[in-house]
Amino acid sequence: MGPYLAAAAGGLLLLPVLPSLPPLWLAPLAAIIFLFCAWFWRLRSCVLLALFLATFSWSVTVARHAVDSRIPKFLEGVELEVHGRVSGLPERVERGLRLRFRPEQAAGPQGEDIPVAGLWQLFSALSDIPMPDAVCTLRVKLKRPHGAVNPGGFDYEAWLLSEGVTASGTVRAMQCAPPAGISIDSLRARLRQHFLAAYPERPAAGVVLALITGDRTQVSDELWERYVATGVVHLMAISGLHITLLAVVTAWMVRRLLQFFPVLALRFPLPKPALAAGFVIAWLYSLMAGYSVPTERTLIMLAVVLLCQGMSRRLPAFQVLMLALVLVLLWSPLAVHAVGFWLSFGAVAILLLLGALRQNIPMWRQALSLQFVLTLLLLPLTLWFFERASWVSPLANLLAVPAVTFVIVPLGLLGLLCWLLSLSAAAHVVWEAAIFLMTILDALLEQFQGWPGAGAAWSLAGVSGLLWLVLAVLVLWQPVQRQLFLLLPVFALALWLPPLSPQPGVLRMTVLDVGQGLSALLQTGKHSLLYDTGPPLGPVADAGQRHVLPSLRRLGVYRLDRLLLSHDDNDHTGGAASVLASMPVTQGMGVLPAGLVAPYGEHWWECRAGQEWFWEGWRFAILYPDDEEFALAGNDNNRSCVLHVSRGGRGILVPGDLEQRGERRLLARIDPERLRADVLVLGHHGSRNASSLEWVAAVSPGWAIASAGYRNAFRHPSQTLLDRLQHTGVQWRNTANSGALVIELSAGGVSRPSAWRQREPRYWRERQDDEAQAFFEN
Repeated sequence: MGPYLAAAAGGLLLLPVLPSLPPLWLAPLAAIIFLFCAWFWRLRSCVLLALFLATFSWSVTVARHAVDSRIPKFLEGVELEVHGRVSGLPERVERGLRLRFRPEQAAGPQGEDIPVAGLWQLFSALSDIPMPDAVCTLRVKLKRPHGAVNPGGFDYEAWLLSEGVTASGTVRAMQCAPPAGISIDSLRARLRQHFLAAYPERPAAGVVLALITGDRTQVSDELWERYVATGVVHLMAISGLHITLLAVVTAWMVRRLLQFFPVLALRFPLPKPALAAGFVIAWLYSLMAGYSVPTERTLIMLAVVLLCQGMSRRLPAFQVLMLALVLVLLWSPLAVHAVGFWLSFGAVAILLLLGALRQNIPMWRQALSLQFVLTLLLLPLTLWFFERASWVSPLANLLAVPAVTFVIVPLGLLGLLCWLLSLSAAAHVVWEAAIFLMTILDALLEQFQGWPGAGAAWSLAGVSGLLWLVLAVLVLWQPVQRQLFLLLPVFALALWLPPLSPQPGVLRMTVLDVGQGLSALLQTGKHSLLYDTGPPLGPVADAGQRHVLPSLRRLGVYRLDRLLLSHDDNDHTGGAASVLASMPVTQGMGVLPAGLVAPYGEHWWECRAGQEWFWEGWRFAILYPDDEEFALAGNDNNRSCVLHVSRGGRGILVPGDLEQRGERRLLARIDPERLRADVLVLGHHGSRNASSLEWVAAVSPGWAIASAGYRNAFRHPSQTLLDRLQHTGVQWRNTANSGALVIELSAGGVSRPSAWRQREPRYWRERQDDEAQAFFEN
């Protein structure tokens, strides 16, 4: 059975690495051919290959349907009237509400029917908060699922795909009718409101709520960051361990209860109804938790164990796990894109392996070594998904695992049971105890987080870096052949090798995809300069944390020789605090935001015309503003630092948000030859008020790059500007469509901009030329 499960799993696990989806007819045809061969020649390998192709075909079919279910391009930005149902729990976010909506009917501007499918992720600034499962009529404006694509960072588009989201957008009007009956989600919403009213401003209460219902909206970002930094984040949501514990305890209690009725033992073995009762309770708990991938995996494993008990058969633990994996992915093939899927099955596989290898070790030694080995073996996945590692994780888990699993979660569930039975006083007593213990645990984890070097940020150099780390971990831990330990330096050395730096004489510029903002990395062979840090992305997140830092680490940049902040607009400096807090910066230039002056102001230079420096033959020069231009600028945009990098007739010009007024002043002051550049980063994200015809003619670039957000409200880059570029014969690219853009300059010429969506293609990412979609009509 093992080889057949492995073949089926292989076909289902291949989906995340596909650059594009193959034709639907190809794999089924091959599977039929191999089954035909197996029928005549009885070749086991043909059966295995046919099984692999069959499951692969199924996953491709589901993925194709999900991609095709996205709203058509011609409906982006069009106001639609849609009728459907609220899915899950709406949650409060900054300046509004975020909710999932399952559309059933939709009408276009002329009343025509619009086909709809999947889930929509919507933002509403309206005051109304719909109940879960409420039937609503909305007026919405939508766009296709879209996320930033950079050398590093979270793949938002893959996550939306795994969640079944086919569109995102904003709600313009909403009319809702309350749900007809009581559902699990409405019960979860009532419990959330009860917690908010009963335990205001109690951070630990939000964690207890998350542990009993899976509702993490009340867990503050500060707490979540602490759990990530200390490596215990896996405990702060309903996990397979919690569900399994509840099922085992329920089965034990039911079996003890049934022993008081001996006549029942004459009819059927008592373990069977006990296990069935445990499974039912685990299923109800999973429904309360929102039925995530870890709960699916646990329920399927429990169901397989229950089925084997009913048939008086036993399966090896690894076969049970593999069967659960196959069944989960057959039911939901796109779950393979979820981080929780890999961490969940990876952790259980490691636990089973440790149990098989350490059966003769005393229990206390198993418990002591388990956390250290589990942390080590999960290190590749942790770095791959979270780009950080914590050396305090084993110590923190030694404390947190028993506290959360055996004390806090049972208390929370006992309080939930009392609340469901209308025993509110008893529920509050139990919940107060759970919240008190969670508060103490948080305080201890805060101490762990504050230890020197508790967490380290590190990015793996693509799939090759992941493979090298897996090999290093395996030779370090494997107990079979200890001589393999000698290979550790080889694998570790390959892991530490940075990505290829620019060759001598080459200047590389990477314009990152940060949405409606700007951040560009300029590298020579030995030096790095970051121009701007992108926008804020909410009250606690910013582009520096989400996009810039992961990309710098992925590109092998762990120290900046210079950070230049062009001007004090938050779409250019919004990520500065995160970058300065997480990465050494030798020298800062430009306008430092007010909140950062105290810690960093002593090592910061103002940006003025005439400043210049040389790195490996490349001349970096500030062309604008001088003191008079700075004083007469009129707005922050026209105070932007204009950076020109040149060598041997090749050059790059980065003007920040400089508008036409500032351009005219600069053109009147300096020789136009000093502005010549092969690559121009368009001023003010491609606004029509920047990059005048005279400016573009003076710079005379071969390529122009706009750093703008997808379907942004400002319509950048503007059609007026694109007409100017076409008039002067300048080719252009937009990070919103291409992802991060990489371009290299050398004495031999200028490379064509390399788009990250093309460099790392995935089937769920749209890849298009900017010229093919020059203007988004909002």
